[in-house]
Amino acid sequence: MPITDRSKTLLATLFLLSVMTTTSYAQQWNGPGNPNGTIWRPGNVALGFEATTGGSEKPLLELKRPMSGGTELLFSARSTYKEATGDRFEIDDLHAYAGGARSKASILPADLDFAVHRKAAIGVVNIKERIPSDYMLVVGGKILAEEVRIKLIKDWADHIFTTDYQLKRLPEIEHFIQTHHHLPDIPSAAEVEADGVSLGQMQSKLLLKIEELTLYLIEQNKTIETLQRTLVRMERNNAQSKTTAHR
Repeated sequence: MPITDRSKTLLATLFLLSVMTTTSYAQQWNGPGNPNGTIWRPGNVALGFEATTGGSEKPLLELKRPMSGGTELLFSARSTYKEATGDRFEIDDLHAYAGGARSKASILPADLDFAVHRKAAIGVVNIKERIPSDYMLVVGGKILAEEVRIKLIKDWADHIFTTDYQLKRLPEIEHFIQTHHHLPDIPSAAEVEADGVSLGQMQSKLLLKIEELTLYLIEQNKTIETLQRTLVRMERNNAQSKTTAHR
C-alpha cells in the first residue's frame, strides 16, 4: 500500500477514534464558549453525582454531595447592582437561605431547614398600603397550624393583682360602654379593621379583662356573704323578738 494510502488510513482511524471518544459521553452544555455567554441545556441537569434513578420523573436540577459536617456552599444565586453583590438564594450542607440569611448561619439552629434574612411574602394579595413597614412576613390568605407560640409579652396582665392597681367602678365601665360601644383598653371594631390586632397584645388585654372580672366576682362574693350574714342576724333577732312577745 502506498505511503499516502497508509497515511489516509491512519488519519481516518484517528478521526473515528476521536469521534467515538467524543460521542461516548452525553453532550452536557450548549452555548457560546466565552465567559459571558449563556449556558443552556434541554432536559434534566445533574451536578455532583448521577441523578436519582428509578423514579417516573427526574429532577431538573439535582445537586448531591456527601455532607462535610460543616456549612460548605452547594448553590448560590447572587445579583450585582452598582458594583455591590447581594445574595438572593443559597444552599449549604445544613440549610437553605434567602436574602443573605447565610451570613447569620452561625446563630441558626442545626435543625432549621430554611431561613430568610429580609422580609418574606407568601400568597401575596394587594395589601401593600395596609402593611406597616416593620412587618417581616406577609401572608395573603389563611394560616393553618397546630400551635402558635408568641414570645414577646413584657406587659402581661398580672400587674393588676398588685395592691396599687385601681379597679374601675362598674358604673364607670357602664358609662364607657354606652359612650364608646366597646370595653376600656380593648380596640374598637374600626381600629381592628384599619390596623388589625397583635395576637400577643390582644391575649394580654383579654387576660386583663378576665382578671378584672375575677376581682369583681371576688368583691361581689364578699358583698353577698356580708348580706347573708346580715340576713341571718336579722332573722335571728326577729325570731327572738317574737319569742319575747309571746311571754
